[in-house]
Amino acid sequence: MQPNPAQAQQQPTPKDFFEQAKKLLAVGDVFEASKRAGKLKAHFPEEPPILAIHGFTLAKLGLHEPAIADMRASSHLTLQSLEDEDEAENPARPRIVDQYIRLQSEIGRSLSALGEHMDAIDEIQLALDMDPDRGDAIAALAEVQSNMGNTDEAIKLIDDGLARKLDDIPLLISYAKVLVNAEKQDTDRMQSCKEQIATLVNEAGIGAANLMALLRAEGSLCDALGEYSDAFNAYRRAAKLRRGAYNAEVHAKMSSRLIESWTAEEIDKLMRPPGVPGKSRVLLCGSIHSGMPEVMSLLDRLPNTVDIGPIESLGMLCATQLNAARGVLRALVPTPRGHRGDQIGKLAAGYSRQCDAAARMGGMRTVDTHPGNTPLVGCIAMALPGVTVINCRRDPIEESLAIYCDEMPGNHPYAGDLISTASYVKDTGRLMDHWTSVLNDERVGAKVINIQYEQVMNDPKSVLRQLADALGEELSDQLTAGLEPTQSVGPGSHVKEYGVAYKQLREFFEV
Repeated sequence: MQPNPAQAQQQPTPKDFFEQAKKLLAVGDVFEASKRAGKLKAHFPEEPPILAIHGFTLAKLGLHEPAIADMRASSHLTLQSLEDEDEAENPARPRIVDQYIRLQSEIGRSLSALGEHMDAIDEIQLALDMDPDRGDAIAALAEVQSNMGNTDEAIKLIDDGLARKLDDIPLLISYAKVLVNAEKQDTDRMQSCKEQIATLVNEAGIGAANLMALLRAEGSLCDALGEYSDAFNAYRRAAKLRRGAYNAEVHAKMSSRLIESWTAEEIDKLMRPPGVPGKSRVLLCGSIHSGMPEVMSLLDRLPNTVDIGPIESLGMLCATQLNAARGVLRALVPTPRGHRGDQIGKLAAGYSRQCDAAARMGGMRTVDTHPGNTPLVGCIAMALPGVTVINCRRDPIEESLAIYCDEMPGNHPYAGDLISTASYVKDTGRLMDHWTSVLNDERVGAKVINIQYEQVMNDPKSVLRQLADALGEELSDQLTAGLEPTQSVGPGSHVKEYGVAYKQLREFFEV
């Protein structure tokens, strides 16, 4: 049977996927961009542009080690192309040069995030050797210097770039980061930077991604200066530019349905895989501002533990093996009833296989940090007896304001409106309460640990001890070396200063 020509035309080509990934990344929808970039890389593992965009998305998601591997591979191939004599007159040369400079700059940022600051400087310098007038590369170098505590050197780099009339958008965004993160804050410079950004954001023609970044930079400066009303106005303007729509009422109803349907009794009735195949699997649930990154950094200290990041495997497998229903944010499985043993077994095998692939080795304890996993926790507990779920909990008002004001890379449409954000936080909390009750039932055979944000910040050693005990690891003094209390920063750390927003959130959570 011949394919319908109209249907054939509707099938997206690799070029379509690539352009979609670029556009999604440009508007901040990193999870959707990463899906397309991942599919492209699976089919074209040695194409420089595909390796580049895959690396960029991984870096945005905080998966710096695999991001660096992809970006370095792309950078090497890109440089080879530039050095080819036959390419000297290539009309695409400016685009290839731009790709190389972007890659080197982002490699530097990722290395710095891993604490490898000197290597980061070397990588960014290669970009500046190619073009010393690239504002984005100078901004990246300034951020690395700031991360090293060299605030004066970082400011000098940005001042020089602005004086030379280079691209001011990346320079001012980085300038705000440097000034806000400085050990000793310079209020005069902060005011000046804030005014320059305020002028820029009112100009026409700035793309959504740059405008969001500038507005959040303005908000962070206002927050640090104690100008909380202006800070919230900037954050609110940025939030309104988010992509996607969110129906809080439908999400709340779906969460309630999960709570009603997923019981220990129903899970116990199913034909589940024998043994404890889930013992080496950990799911980290919560939001980026409920302590997930901080808890993950503690888990990284434990032996044989690998952060595999926010992989899409659980959601995709639930869709293919359990006929998941369409949800507001992600596919979900409304009830455990009716699922056969072979379906559950395929889910277990497929998820374990993809976790091992993401860890790049078998036999390791893997930690999945996808923020959309919370509604699917029952599915993984059903398929993998012995799995561990770590719920990261925080005061809901603090968490809601912190999420609303943050970049939150990925598709987080609920953060486009303050009360929608609060509703999402409330639903997530209700599901965490439910899974704690259900999964800790001996009939289910899973383990749920609740970790409080305040304790993570104030006493990380005790939290690491709690995690090690739960996971059956011996905790030596070497594993806790260097752990010290950390002060929370940003709007979530002083919510009462955001008067109107605080009042709205307090009234919402009191209902």
